[in-house]
Amino acid sequence: MKNYVVYGRRYLIIALFILHLIPIWIFKFIPTQDGLSHIYNAYVLKEYNNPDYTKFREAYSLNVKPFPNWGAHAFFFVTLHVMPPLVAEKIYVTLCVVLLPVGLFYALNSVDSRLRFFGLLGFLYSYNCLLNLGFYGFALSVSFYFFALGYWWKYRDDLKLARAVILNLLIAVIYFCHLFSFAMILLSLSLLAFTSAILPADRPRRIRERGKSLAYTVATLLPAYCVMIYILFTNPESSERTYRSFEELWKYFLSVRSLVSFNDRAIPLMWCFLGFMGICFLWTVVREKIIGRNLISQREGFLLLFCVLTLLYFKLPWAYGPPAWINDRTHLFLFPIMLAWFALSYPKWMKYALAVLMICFSLAHLGLTIHDYHLLNKDMKEFTSGAHLITPNSAVSIITNDWYGAENHGEIKYMSPFFHDTCYYCLGNGSLYTGNYEPKYSYFPLRYREGYWKFEYIGIIDYVLVWRMDENSDDVVQLKKEYDLIHRTRNLMLFRHKGGNDNV
Repeated sequence: MKNYVVYGRRYLIIALFILHLIPIWIFKFIPTQDGLSHIYNAYVLKEYNNPDYTKFREAYSLNVKPFPNWGAHAFFFVTLHVMPPLVAEKIYVTLCVVLLPVGLFYALNSVDSRLRFFGLLGFLYSYNCLLNLGFYGFALSVSFYFFALGYWWKYRDDLKLARAVILNLLIAVIYFCHLFSFAMILLSLSLLAFTSAILPADRPRRIRERGKSLAYTVATLLPAYCVMIYILFTNPESSERTYRSFEELWKYFLSVRSLVSFNDRAIPLMWCFLGFMGICFLWTVVREKIIGRNLISQREGFLLLFCVLTLLYFKLPWAYGPPAWINDRTHLFLFPIMLAWFALSYPKWMKYALAVLMICFSLAHLGLTIHDYHLLNKDMKEFTSGAHLITPNSAVSIITNDWYGAENHGEIKYMSPFFHDTCYYCLGNGSLYTGNYEPKYSYFPLRYREGYWKFEYIGIIDYVLVWRMDENSDDVVQLKKEYDLIHRTRNLMLFRHKGGNDNV
């Protein structure tokens, strides 16, 4: 009977993984805000020295340095040599969706195997807002954060050289995925190492042993500390700060907005999830702290980490120079970290009830994601319908006054998949997207040459997309003086410069 239960759990987990791949593989497009931009810039890297595509070398210079953000670009640079861009994107997003619950399962199992079943919430977090925003480097870094956290906790009292090397390799992967998660893992491991040294352990430990474990962790993290300090002192970007109001942050916190992507349909589900977390919190306090009188253990470090990150969530700026969505990124880590503090023992009926609730949360969230992807794909197919008309080595731009409107999906509230989908018109034909935002910043592998920054291309723009605008508007009327309309749908007009493209 026990074997049937074990196999049943395994098949259930496999089924959840398969179901959560549906939005990626049954639709043509993954409707993210910045995703296609990352693929496009990797494509530019791949074709940079192609003699037929002169505009890339005119507009960009290479910025091949070991900065964060390389992870996604390196992945796409390699995969674009052997597969189409949208297939490469699907494989990458598959890794993001699959590895997050795997990482959470691993971390919780490393803390205590009795907490492992809470890893089911990893499926709820698979399609988070940051992934749908197209923050691909950050999305993958979250998974490796939990791998590194779990690995350190498992071996924190016996960090031999080989284990220290493995931990640093995991941290290096996080660094090359995203700087924010790199800072997050350093803060988390540092705080947990300190609390582990001063809080009671499962077995008696002398002060010397505690100090030795803390010293080993600090020594292991020393290279990463040095890298972080170097980045802080050499960052060439602006340090101007933008803050959200407390009311906005509080509303975001209560609606678990880091799991809400396109509109407010998912918020009632998030309230239920927040109630679930509240029940588990109260059970932990009553069962372990009051009845069990297990007042203090090393796992209190996770509660302290949750409190510290919550305070940072409310205090940190939304943007620090160009890097933004700082509060959103912080919020994504909060509740998964809290799981490691929850009670270890539950009545059998309660454990099954909690598992059923977690599965229901993830499936309901998945259903909403599939619904949004289905409708947005209809709009994105219309948006990209003229891509085959672009001649090689062209310059392409877009004008619109409605980034958030979508006829099939309806209004998009929190992000727009149309912001950088113009990149699709430039994939495979060596064309230059004049609205490319990445090369403005020092932490991307391309940099603009002087005069070429976003929408200020100094040459002739060969093609202009017009999205969701009245053709009698002043901008479109002015455009028609120099451009011919070559493609039209209900919401899209594609214009080509009357002078033509010399590369035709």
